[in-house]
Amino acid sequence: MKTTHQATETPRPPAALARLARLGCLFAAVSLVACGPTPDTPASDGSSDSGANRGADAASGADGVDAISDDAAGHDVSAGPRLVHVTLGDHKTLADGRTADIAFDLPVGVTAIVVRVEGDPALHYILASLERDAGFSLIPKAWLDQAPVPDACVTPCANRMAAQPGAAAFLFPNTPLVDLRPGPHRLRVYAFDAKRQPAQTTVQVSLDLVRPRAPPGGWRLPVNLCLTGAMGWNAGNALDQPRLVAALVTAQQLLAPAGIALDPIRTVNVSAKGQYIASQHGPDSDLMQLFLSGDGLPNGLNVFLTERVVAVGGLPGANVVLGLAGGIPGLPNSVGHARDGIALSLVVPPGQTDVLGHTMAHEIGHYLGLFHASEAKSASGSGVHDTLPDTLPDDPTNLMFWSVGTQATKLSHEQIQVMRRSPWLVAVP
Repeated sequence: MKTTHQATETPRPPAALARLARLGCLFAAVSLVACGPTPDTPASDGSSDSGANRGADAASGADGVDAISDDAAGHDVSAGPRLVHVTLGDHKTLADGRTADIAFDLPVGVTAIVVRVEGDPALHYILASLERDAGFSLIPKAWLDQAPVPDACVTPCANRMAAQPGAAAFLFPNTPLVDLRPGPHRLRVYAFDAKRQPAQTTVQVSLDLVRPRAPPGGWRLPVNLCLTGAMGWNAGNALDQPRLVAALVTAQQLLAPAGIALDPIRTVNVSAKGQYIASQHGPDSDLMQLFLSGDGLPNGLNVFLTERVVAVGGLPGANVVLGLAGGIPGLPNSVGHARDGIALSLVVPPGQTDVLGHTMAHEIGHYLGLFHASEAKSASGSGVHDTLPDTLPDDPTNLMFWSVGTQATKLSHEQIQVMRRSPWLVAVP
């Protein structure tokens, strides 16, 4: 059953937003945690994608391997539509949690792919391998046998990925250290349960193929501002709120080096039950229900504005998560799934500085495919650093540093390239 929403669309920034843009609003610098899904705390999921909308901005190609195999036979498809969705069908995982090889041919002219896996919401999914017939591995086949837990692959996977429950998306390439080439490929999916044990199940596998574009007008990212009633904001008055307008201006300024504009900006009321997010894991959790409340909205990134998202296992004294992304990356052009969107806390903890705009841009970066440039250090003092070679370790000025403060403003060249590969972006003529 689809939910009907009354959305207010703002194709261009409102006058108040434009005025604040000219003022160049800045905030003072204090860091707080802004979390996307991490290997230690993967976001829990709800149902399969049966209730999700595939947006009109995504050009659909013919389904099935055979439909793209002809293109791979020497044909350059770079002049075709920017995005084509290809279904690879249903596949069973065996006793070891892995599927058999799933073969597909990658056409000439495709510069990025998103592998999408959907299945039982109680299980987690990650790729066991992704290889070319020439023997080159984007995801090494042996990594699972060497990993202490299957939650994420950072090393030996140059192309980072994190497991997700219910449905998972994996962007290739998300680093210049791997090379996407046309021709025959094969992948294997791995499914595991809450105890990290291999699971036998059936998964649906599909691809989003991204072709290169250099639009003269840059890129736009449609945004649905989903109002829960927190802070008294609703679809009718949200864009009259100076704080929200300033946050949108800040987020836009931070994404501008990538040539990404938040446009159109729509405002819509969703369930008031989403004002306070006390649980994050499981199909019935507050967070999953919040994301589901975006079902029926136009194609766009759902940005949910809540009073607060309560931290799970957070740092001492920090009981509010500033932001959460539904995936790294989010499911391409999907609206209404139990992990579709990002959630932002509007409460500012006592003694802290308002970083709503920085957090919004940070979580958008996750949703478009960026991991943290550096993760928080462990008790042993070590912290995982990204595989992008032009990001500095432990650099709090990078927008994707694990802790977001107003000094987090930089995007590296390679981070920009990753975001521009996202199927979410729409070319501006």
